[in-house]
Amino acid sequence: MTYDNLVQDVINYMERDDAQFVAQIPSLIGLAESAIAAELKTLLQLNVVATTLAENQVVLNKPARWRKTISLKINGKPLLIRSQDYVAQYQSESGQGIPKYYAEYDYSNWAFAPLPDQDYPLEIIYYSLITPLDTNNQQNLFTAECPQAMLFGTLLQAQGYLKAMDKLPIWKQYYTESLAALKKEDSSRRIDRNVTVQEP
Repeated sequence: MTYDNLVQDVINYMERDDAQFVAQIPSLIGLAESAIAAELKTLLQLNVVATTLAENQVVLNKPARWRKTISLKINGKPLLIRSQDYVAQYQSESGQGIPKYYAEYDYSNWAFAPLPDQDYPLEIIYYSLITPLDTNNQQNLFTAECPQAMLFGTLLQAQGYLKAMDKLPIWKQYYTESLAALKKEDSSRRIDRNVTVQEP
């Protein structure tokens, strides 16, 4: 599925090609993307980044399109998450060493303690935001992995926009079932992943 295909599918399903409705379709697609993103946190959205936490560096920028932190590791050892107040106090009361703790400093940065006494390799595992669809970005993770959810979600938003309340339950059911199927598939992936990790 591409963005242009999705727009045309919405026009065909809704049997509306008037300029006012067509102009609203990009917003309806955006609302569907936001709804799906709020409900899904799948392995497909996981990103693993290797970087370096430099000596004396206590604040690190989060990756572009970061959504939620899963884990941070130095030399393969997970760092423990603490409040920003805890990390700030630890920084002020301790010397340099291997960082043990991190905090969500703000939406764009992490903070670490104690102060790194040298450069350390840092592994970041996080959920990422999906790149929104538009005329210049024809495909993203949702169109590739859950095109049905994208279609049904957009049609659900369209029914609300047109105030076709009698049809909302129909598209809500299709949308919910498509998400449930994706979550089930992701659950099996997680089981397979865990089994693989435990194998000698």
